[in-house]
Amino acid sequence: MSPILKRALCVSLVLTPALLSSATAIATVTQFKGQNDWVMNKETNDERFKVLQKQMRGFDMTMFETGARFNTFYFALKNQNYDMATYQWKKIKKTIVNGTERRPARKANADAMFIDSQWKVMQAAIDSKDDAKIWETFETTKAVCNACHVAEKVGFVKVVDPQYPMMPVQ
Repeated sequence: MSPILKRALCVSLVLTPALLSSATAIATVTQFKGQNDWVMNKETNDERFKVLQKQMRGFDMTMFETGARFNTFYFALKNQNYDMATYQWKKIKKTIVNGTERRPARKANADAMFIDSQWKVMQAAIDSKDDAKIWETFETTKAVCNACHVAEKVGFVKVVDPQYPMMPVQ
């Protein structure tokens, strides 16, 4: 084999994988152009992160989830389903902690009024399985929630006892 032919063969062996990976990369980019690829059809990772951040929203979504879980928590307490109450109570804590990561300005009041204080008191009441203690603590917890709403300048959001369960669980 001539030296020129050997050189051409070596160059093609080196370049073929690079060309194939470039073609794959182009195919990967173009495969995300459908209407359901609303994240991946963004041109850069920065644009993708911005669209995800926008969709995750702020503390309003945290409170929406908290409200839904609070509803199930309330009816679990009514039904003396302490396992479900504990499950929802822990999820409420996680939801609020995650929310303060998205909205750090909410963290100080959330931690001081709820996470580091009232959350623990309510959990202890649930663990006691003493209904009188649970409902007394529940009333205090609602008052703390409402006080936090006032402190965060959303005092028009009032936590009350739910009238109907949102979820078909007891």
